[in-house]
Amino acid sequence: MFASALLRSSQPRLIVRAGRASAGTKFALRGYATFPGGKPNQARMGQGGGTTAKNDSSEKSFFSWLNNINPFALVGAATILISGYTLIIKPYFEWRTDLKKRADDRVKEEESGKVGYSDEEIAQFPFDTKNVVFVLGGPGSGKGTNSAKLVEDFGFVHLSAGDLLRAEQQREVSQYGELIGHYIREGLIVPHEITIGLLRNAMMDHPASNRFLIDGFPRNLVQAKAFEDTVCKAKKVLYFECPEATMLERLLDRGKTSGRTDDNIGSIKKRFRTYINDSKPVIDEYAKEGKVMTVSCEASVEDVYKHTHDQIEALE
Repeated sequence: MFASALLRSSQPRLIVRAGRASAGTKFALRGYATFPGGKPNQARMGQGGGTTAKNDSSEKSFFSWLNNINPFALVGAATILISGYTLIIKPYFEWRTDLKKRADDRVKEEESGKVGYSDEEIAQFPFDTKNVVFVLGGPGSGKGTNSAKLVEDFGFVHLSAGDLLRAEQQREVSQYGELIGHYIREGLIVPHEITIGLLRNAMMDHPASNRFLIDGFPRNLVQAKAFEDTVCKAKKVLYFECPEATMLERLLDRGKTSGRTDDNIGSIKKRFRTYINDSKPVIDEYAKEGKVMTVSCEASVEDVYKHTHDQIEALE
């Protein structure tokens, strides 16, 4: 009885104290006062096993939900997500990236000044007043070496078709780079539209010059006719006659330091076949017109150039 009386007498005092306390304290005291049996309400106080019980309940609910998922439905959902990324999202971003790259490439090309010349500029350029000498001969016959010396002695502009093609191949924004690389590696003749376009632009880059040595071109009769129809006629053809064995030895030696992809035995043999089948007929055709100046390469370097010099000097 004493205990009951004490308990009843203590409850009002507890509530009165709560009334004097802060709102947070009131909540806490009510928790103590209302728990059955007069024990502190630890669940409402945020202490003890109440929070743990709530977390355990949440975890049980999550795992219960997970266990109830149909695995086939889960696999299907994952497949749909992966397919959506592969078929829609990824291609979209690749397309946007490619679009931006193309736009950047166009800007670079315009800024580089290598877009070329307009049709109007080409039509107005006086190609017919230019003196063009084609420099022909097999690969490794000495076309480039002797042309460089003629530039020093006679003031020619030397245009190497091979050098122009390789430069275009390496140009970052070139639309023909990959195609040119394939033809060069296989020892084939690059389509004449590309080569003639590069030569024409190179000539237009030197408007003050009237004398051009075009080295390694034309490679076949189609190129020769196309150049003379669209650019100008050649005044003469300088032909370096050289045995195949000599050219092979020179090319293999050059390949040790040149870094050129076509200075290897496989490409060299292909280039020889192309020269015999396609380029030699060009020389024969111009010979019929009396335009060929032949220089034998079976002599010392000095003697070969002296003969070359004399041939060009006779044109003056």
